[in-house]
Amino acid sequence: MSFATDAKSEIMRAPCEQESAVRCEMNAAFLLAGSISFKGAGRYLLSMSSESAAVARYCFTQVRRLSEIKPEIQTVRSSQLGDHTRYRLELSESDSALLLDKLGMLDPAAFLGIRREPPTLDGETERVAWLRGAFLATGWVAAPEKAYNVEFALSGEDHAEYTARLLNGMGIRAGVSPRKSQTVVYVKDFEGVSRLLALMGAFNAYMACENIRIVKQLHNGVNRQLNCDESNTDKTVRAAENQIRDINFLRERGILQSLPRTLQQMAEARVNNPDANLTELGELLDPPIGKSGVNNRLRRLSQLAREGRE
Repeated sequence: MSFATDAKSEIMRAPCEQESAVRCEMNAAFLLAGSISFKGAGRYLLSMSSESAAVARYCFTQVRRLSEIKPEIQTVRSSQLGDHTRYRLELSESDSALLLDKLGMLDPAAFLGIRREPPTLDGETERVAWLRGAFLATGWVAAPEKAYNVEFALSGEDHAEYTARLLNGMGIRAGVSPRKSQTVVYVKDFEGVSRLLALMGAFNAYMACENIRIVKQLHNGVNRQLNCDESNTDKTVRAAENQIRDINFLRERGILQSLPRTLQQMAEARVNNPDANLTELGELLDPPIGKSGVNNRLRRLSQLAREGRE
């Protein structure tokens, strides 16, 4: 199964139970993935379809929580774009009217008596429930090792703008982008994706994102350290090459032999140990000296070589 399928399955294993939350969840599912046929004044046929049989069964169960409605689940196969199967939840005329009323979708003042705008949501519980329904009906989430990305593929710009505002109002940065015949609401940062998954109840998916983030941070930290070590090694090698070149110049000009014993000893240690760092060079001297002392002597030798060249 895909990461998105696993996340949805996890969400459905912890269903909304409070009636107001169930109404909000199913409002999103039927509003965004449903279809309403007008049969005359006050008469409708309501259905909802999904590519997932599990989502269709979940919506069947949630609808039954609201009343004695008895939807029917049908399997619809299409040869377009390959052998494509969808699962449709269908309601009778009487059950359609009852559910539309339960979901707050009946409005005598609206066109054909159907309210197509999302409801007014009170509190975080209802907002999260609506997002759960929207995600189950139209959502997708990428596997975190590939990208941090949650998308809602919606058929209307108004619903997309509403979903984006809802997410942003909950501190989850969301954007909207047209894509072919749909409008996509997306969340593409780690904080937003992980927070949304946790709010909807997909805690295993949330932990998977956290684990991938930790691994990536460790990997990036190791790479930075390796790059830093490599850079420091290159600097040490270049510095040693310059120091040895200066020492050879002083020896060829007969200058080295006239220098104090401490500088001659330093020059000999550097030439014989080109890969040693300053601390290691200091330990080779007699008596040993610290890193600062080694640096001062090598700088003095380089300065004498520079003066000799001038």
